Order: sequence, then C-alpha cells, then structure tokens
Amino acid sequence: MVESNQRFYWFVMDGRAEYNTQDAQVFEVIGEDEPDNDDLDEWSDMGACLVRAEITNITEKGDIQCGEFEFVRVIE
Repeated sequence: MVESNQRFYWFVMDGRAEYNTQDAQVFEVIGEDEPDNDDLDEWSDMGACLVRAEITNITEKGDIQCGEFEFVRVIE
C-alpha cells in the first residue's frame, strides 16, 4: 500500500529492469505523473519496463533526488 504522502518519479527502462534495475538502462524519464497506457504506447512490444523511484528530496535549486528504482511492470 502506497502512503498518500509518497511521491515518485517514473521511468521507462530496458527489459533488464524486470530482474535487475541496477544494470538496466533508462530510456525515458517521464516525471512525477504516473503514465497511463496511452503515454507508453511507443514502448509496447519492445520489452521495456515501467519503473518508479520514490522522491527523497527536492533541493532549494529544484533538483530532484530519488531512492532506489522499483520495477512496476513490463510495458505491453
């Protein structure tokens, strides 16, 4: 269950993210809004994965710092 105060940054990563986010490559940084299937259409049938990382800090300059990547699902 996700706490309502948790905020995430969303990413598209290569298929390795399903098993090991440390070795996977980021294809696209989506941002804070969770994408719907229409937003991910260009990645379908490519083995890409939807991944998120919890936002842990936003600096005074507006730089966003995130925690560990978390695999969400394969994009189909």
